[in-house]
Amino acid sequence: MAPASTDAVQAALVAGHLHHLTPDQTSMLKKLWGRLFELFKQPGDPNSKPAEPRKVDAAPAKKGGFFSRGKKEPSEQPDLFIGATTDPNWLSQPLEKAIPLIPGEALQRSFWSMVGTDNPDAVMLRYLRARKWDFDAAYNMLINTLRWRLVMRIDDIIALGETGLRDELEKLKKGMGESFIKNLHSGKAYLGGPDKSDRGICFINVRFHHKEDQDPEVIKLMTLAVMESSRLMVNQPMETACIVFNMEGFTLANMDFDFVKFLLTCFEAYYPETLGQCLIHKAPWVFSTVWSLITPLLDPVVASKIHFTKNVDELTKYVPMSSLPSFISGDANKKTKDEKLKVDTPKAGSLAKPSSGEFQDYQDMIKEYSHETAEWAKTDRAAEDKERMELAKRYRAARIKTDKDLRGPTTWQLKGMFVVKDDRLFIDFGSENWVPKDITECV
Repeated sequence: MAPASTDAVQAALVAGHLHHLTPDQTSMLKKLWGRLFELFKQPGDPNSKPAEPRKVDAAPAKKGGFFSRGKKEPSEQPDLFIGATTDPNWLSQPLEKAIPLIPGEALQRSFWSMVGTDNPDAVMLRYLRARKWDFDAAYNMLINTLRWRLVMRIDDIIALGETGLRDELEKLKKGMGESFIKNLHSGKAYLGGPDKSDRGICFINVRFHHKEDQDPEVIKLMTLAVMESSRLMVNQPMETACIVFNMEGFTLANMDFDFVKFLLTCFEAYYPETLGQCLIHKAPWVFSTVWSLITPLLDPVVASKIHFTKNVDELTKYVPMSSLPSFISGDANKKTKDEKLKVDTPKAGSLAKPSSGEFQDYQDMIKEYSHETAEWAKTDRAAEDKERMELAKRYRAARIKTDKDLRGPTTWQLKGMFVVKDDRLFIDFGSENWVPKDITECV
């Protein structure tokens, strides 16, 4: 059989994305919007209420080795921050029983928080593609994500920023907030880019992680904080990110099976179609034992995006040398922006509802976008027509203008990697030959 042409491969890659929708796919997108708008009208269960506040004294993190494979022990501590503001039934009950309990207004807030600065249509399409255009499966995946984000308190993680989250965690358990900050700035994770497909990159140094050094909840919160900050890098038509696991120095003591399962679940169930490629760099022989346990957990789509690289020459097939941090390239004189810049501690964000004019304009824009979308769904207009794309640009502009009201400051913002200046959003990886990029109108 002759190999597929370059044009055919490219067509397959963009199929089902904005500007590349069939009439049937456009109809399904409209149907999904309509179903979502109906959901947002539901009253929810007036008797739903959060569980009793949880607070514990400081205690050593639970010990756990690799070969426990995440087995729960009776002494395992429950999450303290996660789930503290929602009814436990929202997540513990099956989806069909849990969703009617949640006020539509809460689901609506969760949805628009998830959209963030992205194109709303593009977000919806990720769920349709992830479920191969099975409408009911895509809808269930979407609403399951919304309830999960409410329980995980994603909006609060974003609003508090790293310092505000530290303060909240300290109130719940002494030392927990400091543990979160220590993990965030331990060298475990750096942001940068681009890879050779123009994606942002998260570099993870696995050798710095030891499961017993922190509570499992701390690692979950760190992961979510990094993922949500990274989403600012999204600029259409690039919707995905690259992860590089630097396995140099890895031993079984660094393995955390619970973290692996959490990360895989995030990408497969709650952030679908956002992983562009995953590079596992310099994995030692001992990792083969670990990999044999991870492989059965992998969704085939995720598995297809994983590549192993043995050395820098192989890695630079995917990531240019100019984007590599010094701990991978070996060149101590060429550090990435995230590596080399030291900044002051960011100010704490707030959970108070914003009251600025920009925030009110954003709320008005959501109403306008929703109304126009409901009307558009009744027509035969395409998702890519001029009026709809202009609406997406105005939505994005309104969301960017109020980002300071909704997002607590982060170290990456202070380093100038994601900057809102004069109501424009810029990304600056700081890598060699990189020019700061205005992505405000990339919808």
